[in-house]
Amino acid sequence: MSQSPSIIMISVWIGIFQMLVDVYVLAHWTTAVRKMQLSVWWYRIAWGLAIVMGALYWYVVYRRNFYRLDGLDVTLFAAVTLWSLPKLAILPVLLVRDVVALVRRVRNIFTTRGQTNLTTVPAAVVPNESRRHVLAKTAWGLSVLPYGIAANGMFNTLYDFRVHNVEIELPHLPRALDGLRIVQISDIHAGSFQDHTPFQEARRIINSLKPDVLVITGDFVNAKPDELRVIYTELEKLRAPEGVFGVLGNHDHYHSSDDHSRLISGIRATGIDLLINEQRVVTVGSERLVIAGTDNTGFRQNYARLERALANVTTDDAVILLAHDPTFFERGVQGAPVGLMVSGHTHGGQVGISMLGMEWSPAQYVYKHWAGLYKEGEQLIYVNRGLGTVGPPMRIGIQPEITHFTLRSPSLDQRKA
Repeated sequence: MSQSPSIIMISVWIGIFQMLVDVYVLAHWTTAVRKMQLSVWWYRIAWGLAIVMGALYWYVVYRRNFYRLDGLDVTLFAAVTLWSLPKLAILPVLLVRDVVALVRRVRNIFTTRGQTNLTTVPAAVVPNESRRHVLAKTAWGLSVLPYGIAANGMFNTLYDFRVHNVEIELPHLPRALDGLRIVQISDIHAGSFQDHTPFQEARRIINSLKPDVLVITGDFVNAKPDELRVIYTELEKLRAPEGVFGVLGNHDHYHSSDDHSRLISGIRATGIDLLINEQRVVTVGSERLVIAGTDNTGFRQNYARLERALANVTTDDAVILLAHDPTFFERGVQGAPVGLMVSGHTHGGQVGISMLGMEWSPAQYVYKHWAGLYKEGEQLIYVNRGLGTVGPPMRIGIQPEITHFTLRSPSLDQRKA
């Protein structure tokens, strides 16, 4: 059941990479400070912080993999992230500069042979040192921008929950169920919250939408079932007259069999109807809507049993499938009697650009369905951008999402067709 060793190794490699980037960037910073003739404390403090943040990183990795991130641990992880992540924007600039400098040196070896001193070079060619210092100060001043962007993503966007209102024409939905309201949340990752306050706000928004049905599409925790304690009381307060349903995600399997059983028991104890390859039926009179849920199937996991979840379902039924990983759509759902599949998992990449109706994230190069609504033939799939975070506790350009669906039944003409 546990996949912790692979997570530990990923954490180790990230830590090593982070240390190498720190050394590389700070070496350049040290050289720049000396050339600009600034106080040595400008780089001594930076090296001191690098040592402290490096130690904190390994402490957080230890806590993350053998206990759980909680309270102060999450704050420390945020500090380490704010220190390290912006350097990834500075790194390519320095690399390009070093490559250009190397090319110039190689070229000069071949073009300046026989020149023994600078007196043979016209005066206009000799670099203006003061101008170089001004450019260097400007360049290093601009390097503050990535830190500002990261800080905004950590303190402003992280819990700026956004409600997405989506109208869905669901195949075979009976007229009696037209207008049914479903709210979806996904990827809570309880271990990513310092305390219950952010999820309390999300719960308040959810209940204010007055959904008929509430669905939670997996990743309740990061790695440990005890993380659920942070938001347990708020989970108990989630309400929907036709039911609160949930399914498991990949992170809900990252532990031992005993811990997995504890997590399932803990989720169900809150009143959430956890569907593990099962289905429930929402009825109005004799009309029905099938809500099915599968366990997670995705990278290195294969727990979904779609045939069980859709037992006795016919092609005339209106069916919504809850499945955490959107890649499961292509693996087994496409062509099945499912009108709409709702998923999460991708977090919308957590980092991207969203403006003027356009949205971009590196996640779209990894996932065919990465955020929002897609239509594949007669079937629909919706991918929620998640509530919590995994990895860096920040969101840049991609806000945490609460999805509010309004279901519509097909027109009479479509029904006859």
